[in-house]
Amino acid sequence: MPLRITDIVNMPELHTRFFAGADGGERTVRWAHVCELPDPSEWLGEGGLLMTTGMGIPAHLGIQESYIEKLAQAGLAGVMIGENMQAPNDLSSLQNAADRLNFPILMTQYGVPFSSVTRIVVEASRREEFDRLNVINRLYVSARMAIEGMSLEQLFQRLEKDIRAELMLVDMCEEKKLWFPKDKDIPENLKAAIKKQPLDFSDTQPIVRRYLLDDGNVYAASVPSRHTCILLARVEADWSLEYSLLQHLVAVLGISIERLYVETERTLRIGSQLLDDLLNFRLSAYDMGKQLEKCKLDVESACLAVARPGKQRLTEWNLQFCRLELPVLLRPQGDELVMLMETGHIAAVQNILNVGVGFSNAIGNYERLFEALREARLASLHTSEIAVVSYADIADRVPWLPHNLDEATQTFHRVLGALADYEEKQGTALLKTLKVFLDQNRSWLAAAKQLHIHKTTLIYRIRKIESLTGRSLDRTEDVTILWLALRAGELAGRFLPPSQEPRESHDQFK
Repeated sequence: MPLRITDIVNMPELHTRFFAGADGGERTVRWAHVCELPDPSEWLGEGGLLMTTGMGIPAHLGIQESYIEKLAQAGLAGVMIGENMQAPNDLSSLQNAADRLNFPILMTQYGVPFSSVTRIVVEASRREEFDRLNVINRLYVSARMAIEGMSLEQLFQRLEKDIRAELMLVDMCEEKKLWFPKDKDIPENLKAAIKKQPLDFSDTQPIVRRYLLDDGNVYAASVPSRHTCILLARVEADWSLEYSLLQHLVAVLGISIERLYVETERTLRIGSQLLDDLLNFRLSAYDMGKQLEKCKLDVESACLAVARPGKQRLTEWNLQFCRLELPVLLRPQGDELVMLMETGHIAAVQNILNVGVGFSNAIGNYERLFEALREARLASLHTSEIAVVSYADIADRVPWLPHNLDEATQTFHRVLGALADYEEKQGTALLKTLKVFLDQNRSWLAAAKQLHIHKTTLIYRIRKIESLTGRSLDRTEDVTILWLALRAGELAGRFLPPSQEPRESHDQFK
């Protein structure tokens, strides 16, 4: 622990007492130096203890106040005056100013050499440096253990012992929720302090923030390479955490977090490949059961879910699933995100994705996987107003839509089969044109802009669609039938020809 002014006063061999500014006794003493110049603030810096015989203290009462104010502004720890030496007889103004500024002034008996005080300060600094080096050595050992595979939670507990502080890890992506310790929240007094001084670590902001609270000081620093992760370290009110030591701490923590992200990406790829194997029936029922068991999933109670999150952040999502112990397999397919999970986890997953999620009935058996995917896709089409939609609810609520894959395929072929065949032979984009035209409420200008074609070209395409389907887009009945057929095509996976379907790439995992 750093040497304080109070510690010096409490050493009986120094025969020192408070003359003024006793409330500032917790100030830390970093160095002690004799100076008899009129303005010692030019030569002593923060944490320095000015020792003087009193020769440099002005006799004029008005100047005494200015003398103390300069020392306090320079960040000195205090002033030690030798009694019965050369100080002015009247130090009342000096005393009043020190009490007002809580700036310690000490009186030391005549016979105590200042060199004894300097020696004590030096020895305290050496002890502090020795303790600091020991802490850094322990941090390096913790870093090695993090590289070797120690879990983030175990490392977190070890680091708390290394630096003798209470640690908290905040994930700014999770609305400032605590990552560690789990199941705890940021203390209210710290929340209030953060509200006044936000956790902003941009290039124009301090690298370390300090919050002075009644129950201790809290230091905050962002983790290297993961600036959304903020480390909060609470220490006792009489203890300070050095900048360099805090940087060592977040560096070690950063190693473990990076290893966790790498492991998360690996499990994401494995899970994505497993889900692809399942949906393409590359595994036997026995192998499927074994693989899902490793992922803590059961095909009988699990379901398939589909979401369209737009910009996908698969690694971050998968990391949050791991943190919440939610077993979920993710696989991007075009603009869709296909997931395999337990039905009871749907709401928690939706909260993380923050988009609508449609999910199937329980899969039940291996043969029903493809049908469950169609159920999930159909349910996802109805998530515009409801965040989570079950296929079971859709089947009862929208009876005019197909209820299964066979019905969807038949509906699509019956209404749009001729259009699909023509498109496959000629390589046109009539199905997409029809969908965009209906999505834009039959607005010629909006649809043409969406398709990046001229209005004349759009008119030609629409007339061709009407000719092939025998339906008129000017009649409400025909428009309704075509729209239902397109929905059935989406469910059946026949909306776009296979050659036009978007395929996944490795970039989707970044």
